[in-house]
Amino acid sequence: MHRASHQPIRSGFLGRLPPLSGVSGGHGAEARCGAAALLLAGLAVTFGGGGCERKDEKAIPPAPKSRNAAVASTASATANPAATLAPNPSVASRPKRVLCEPGLSTPGKSVPEVKMARDAAPGATPLAEKLPIGGQWTWVNFWAAWCVPCKEEIPLLLAWEQRLNAAGLSFQVAFVSLDDDARQLAAFLAEQPAIGVKATYWLNDLDTRGEWLDKVGIGSDPDLPEHLLVDPQGKIRCVVEGAIETSDYDRVRHLVGG
Repeated sequence: MHRASHQPIRSGFLGRLPPLSGVSGGHGAEARCGAAALLLAGLAVTFGGGGCERKDEKAIPPAPKSRNAAVASTASATANPAATLAPNPSVASRPKRVLCEPGLSTPGKSVPEVKMARDAAPGATPLAEKLPIGGQWTWVNFWAAWCVPCKEEIPLLLAWEQRLNAAGLSFQVAFVSLDDDARQLAAFLAEQPAIGVKATYWLNDLDTRGEWLDKVGIGSDPDLPEHLLVDPQGKIRCVVEGAIETSDYDRVRHLVGG
């Protein structure tokens, strides 16, 4: 039988004491004396206030001050997490990239001759045999059908071409594919909308590709996309690494507009 948590131990002890009047027999005197002693012992436990304590148990010592201080410090930091955070001086905002920095003050080098393949979607206007170099500003875009950022920036480059020509500036974008898979390239061109890229130059020979890319300054195995800005005299004036952004338009217009 389990006692309730609010029931004192001593009330159950007294309830089990035998009544003194019930003691009889040949040893009545001794029994009465024993019962009286037992009753006195029970009363001592009941009213003594410390009958449940064991004298051999030691009191639990208080926690050391250092531990108390540590707990208090942890609690304070938890309550105010901002107090534990400190600014990282090594993290700084990155400056915005400026295309063709510091500008076009230095003379460029001529675009080397190369024989390129060409590919076009069915019904598309075929390209000229050679890259459209000279007589106008030419933005040469190196791309591939497997390159996601390359495909994402194609509409932006075509929009630049339209805007700059509308502003009276002679500007053309020439796309040069570095694809290895002819089927993947053909499928991409076929899926392009009428205002998209329906035809492209193509460096399909690996040896020719690596040698020519080295000569123009982007390396034999570049991380796409890559770009060249070629002036009307056929000189490479700028190499741009990585994808372009909408905010780069003003810079390009300044470069080609003088």
